[in-house]
Amino acid sequence: MSINRTAIIFVIFIILLGILGPQSFFVVDETQLAIVTRFGSVKQTIVSPGIRAKTPFVDAVTYFEKRNTLFDTNPDALLTADKKRLVIDTYAIARITNPLLFRETLQNSQRALTRVNDLVASELRRKIADDDQVDIIRDKREGIMAEVKYDVIPKLNEFGMKTVDIRIKRADFPNEIATAVYARMQAERKRIADAERAEGAKADLEIRSNVDRQAQIITAEAERDANVLRGEGEAEAIRIFAEALEQDPEFYRFQRSLEAYQYMFTENTTVILPSDSELFTYLESPNPPLSD
Repeated sequence: MSINRTAIIFVIFIILLGILGPQSFFVVDETQLAIVTRFGSVKQTIVSPGIRAKTPFVDAVTYFEKRNTLFDTNPDALLTADKKRLVIDTYAIARITNPLLFRETLQNSQRALTRVNDLVASELRRKIADDDQVDIIRDKREGIMAEVKYDVIPKLNEFGMKTVDIRIKRADFPNEIATAVYARMQAERKRIADAERAEGAKADLEIRSNVDRQAQIITAEAERDANVLRGEGEAEAIRIFAEALEQDPEFYRFQRSLEAYQYMFTENTTVILPSDSELFTYLESPNPPLSD
């Protein structure tokens, strides 16, 4: 009987522990901040992780995100100093550092998103209005966003939030003028390309003309050198021939006669000459008498 009573008491204890435990203790992890309230009045603010105790059924715990939160704004068409429009798309990164102040001013993440977007858009609109469109697109984006961040930091501090970064994702022309801008860009690129092609064609013509001129010069010099060598060779041949003729004139006459015979007496050839012609000299005898 005492055993049953002990078991019943143990079961009742477990049930009460299961009911009172979650109502008496709560856990705040490293990614969270928390506020303990009692009937709407703040009793405790928790900014470090751990297990905490609260009054069961009376105290309520509200959790807030401790990590960086991305606030992505909608693209907006802003007017620049030269009265031209730019479509600016930005984002901000911030985190809650004071949950009590955040709860009192913004209450929840949705209102925080709206408020941060409004602040960034307002400051950005004011800064964009100070510069020309071309300067913003070309080289002033970083400077503008640094100024916007500097102005937004104290305003977000009033809501218990710390500004981590603010950036421009995209700065573009409105749709109605983007086509014309791109057409001008294409025309400019085509003009540059045509100029480059013209320069290339000019350089090609100059190079080809120079090569042709060099080729003509080289050919002329080669022909000149060949003619000189040919003349020297012919002169040397004449000299050698003359020396050979001086050594044996009769042999020369004999050779020239043979060459004449070969040229004149082809197949089925009839030649009529006087009997005293010198052409018959070597036909009558290989050792003709020497002429006076």
